[in-house]
Amino acid sequence: MTLLADLTISNKILNEEERMADKLLGGRIVAVMLANGFNEIEFTEPQKRLIEAGATTKVVSRANGLVNGWYEDSWGHFFPVDVDLAETLSVDYDGLIIPGGMHAIDKMINDPHSRRILKAFIRASMPTIIVGDAAKMLARKEIIQGRTVTSSINVRAELEANGAIWKDAPFIVEDALVTVNGIEGIRDAMEVFVTIVDAYDNEDAKAA
Repeated sequence: MTLLADLTISNKILNEEERMADKLLGGRIVAVMLANGFNEIEFTEPQKRLIEAGATTKVVSRANGLVNGWYEDSWGHFFPVDVDLAETLSVDYDGLIIPGGMHAIDKMINDPHSRRILKAFIRASMPTIIVGDAAKMLARKEIIQGRTVTSSINVRAELEANGAIWKDAPFIVEDALVTVNGIEGIRDAMEVFVTIVDAYDNEDAKAA
């Protein structure tokens, strides 16, 4: 490869980095917590919007190497895992997304690392978006009592039993927590979530 070609490639890389940095969420990193059986659309729609805004998304999961989505009525695509959930720390990220899909949520709700990460984000008021069935993970009194949320209808009773104020809405925003009823509300909810991540100062969380 010639020197000119090397310089051309280097300039392209620099231009791409500058272009991403100029975007609203340039330099921001958002964790997406998944387990096998997650709802693919509830993952790919938020991921697409974040990438458009310049953010980097990292899939965090206990799955080994690849995590399998659920699409409509059957298993879907495999997606690469970026970070083992056991090695994930909330302070390394600027936001958290948990897509729905009951197959996945039933696994994560009993996983101590999933509970640890969610609790850390909620306690520190870090940007968090919970989609559809994933709201089942919020159904603990120390997390949800007194909060106004929405979710898939499947988990409404559990949320209310733990003190949540449940509303039938496409999405609900309460401070840095965004809850979404499912695919219906996800696009509009992501527009709000992007602004929340943009306003978030991760340095405060690291210093805490």
